[in-house]
Amino acid sequence: MEDHTANLATFLSDLKYDQLPSEVVLAAKKSILNALACGLGYALHAPAAKVFRYVQNTQTEREAATILGRRNRTSAEYAALINGVAITTADFDDTHLRTVNHPSGTALAALLALAEQQPMTGKDFLLAFVVGVEAQIAVGMAVSPGHYKSGWHITGTTGTFGATAGVAKGMKLDSKRFAAALGHASSMAAGTRAMFGTDTKTLHMGRGAQNGLTAAGLASHGVESCEGSIEAWARLVSDTVKEDEIDTLARSKTKDWQILQNTFKPYPCGIVVHPLIDAGIQVKSWLSDANATAKSVERIEATVSPQCTRLCNVRHPRTGLETIFSLYHGIASGMLYGEAGPKQFSDDGCRDDSARTLREKIAVQTDEGIADDAAVIKVILDGRDEEVFRVEHATGSLARPMTEQQIEAKFRGLASAVLDENKVQKVITACWQMDTVEDMAAFVKVLGVD
Repeated sequence: MEDHTANLATFLSDLKYDQLPSEVVLAAKKSILNALACGLGYALHAPAAKVFRYVQNTQTEREAATILGRRNRTSAEYAALINGVAITTADFDDTHLRTVNHPSGTALAALLALAEQQPMTGKDFLLAFVVGVEAQIAVGMAVSPGHYKSGWHITGTTGTFGATAGVAKGMKLDSKRFAAALGHASSMAAGTRAMFGTDTKTLHMGRGAQNGLTAAGLASHGVESCEGSIEAWARLVSDTVKEDEIDTLARSKTKDWQILQNTFKPYPCGIVVHPLIDAGIQVKSWLSDANATAKSVERIEATVSPQCTRLCNVRHPRTGLETIFSLYHGIASGMLYGEAGPKQFSDDGCRDDSARTLREKIAVQTDEGIADDAAVIKVILDGRDEEVFRVEHATGSLARPMTEQQIEAKFRGLASAVLDENKVQKVITACWQMDTVEDMAAFVKVLGVD
């Protein structure tokens, strides 16, 4: 049988920076800036703060690596853990829609730590990051859709492969050791959707980043693994395995770079909620034109894709983490406030009495013909007027992508919570010009607090 894991490892190990198309490099820069925005914006929020306290109480090495938005430093492995947790806290990071995978944060958290342990240029870092993203999505496509539908959290499981591949590339492992690293990753990959809305869910990305450093580090010292490790793992965790997807990028003459299919979020919640937020914002405008308010709404009927209810069907979230998975809260936020940002998707936002009242008025039905980035809302006003609002493609989807300027504005808004204006601008400039950076360790240090 063909060893798809070995094929992938050989291709990624041999890949050179000059082989990356310019659009792939630009996509990597956008993905890094977007993920850093999320990590800095939520660096001091509860999940990362709790993990930080755990680390402070359990380890002794404190000077090796930067923790996003903090003065403190810690070991590379623990920095990857904390920073991964911060990046994914609000589900504000990027999404590969075909697999519902968040492909940037796990590899990035691991590579930020690695960059302070060994010399890396900006080109080295970008190449390793692209390798991590492509590996993670390749594994995700190989096990989709059965893997996710059966209850696995695909970012939690495939993130370990992405971080491992990124670190293996950063360490410049040969193809044999690269494949061994992926084998180690296959014995570490885990995470279930049952954890959505809890602190544990944030650990999926943090532990994935930590695992990547361990798996690649072990392989770099000659710790061996089996052949076909990704295929063996995939057959255990999915009933729709497509093994050829593992090494499609390696075999294809016209490279189909999956990082180009990456999308960025304007709202801090599950991406399938975004079209409903867009529709809710439209409703608010309509209500204003009709000299009405949300209190006048008698009933709201939402039609969504089955994926939307599968992932985000919490009617009354009890915490900010649970708002991420509430399509009802997304509609209410858009209708009430004409926006849906960190303020609405927070512990205080979920307890908003007006939002709770409006969430009670929402009825939801699914339609297989509705795309994941689309939705329809019908609003009945005082039993007399009704209006239908359709969103064909949500803001931030591939059809309506966020611009570089919007991603930059998102970074400024989130990163300013922990970095001063000078540092914010310094990081933005360095991200767009990362291919000219000579010392990535200096870049990473800017992400901490003096």
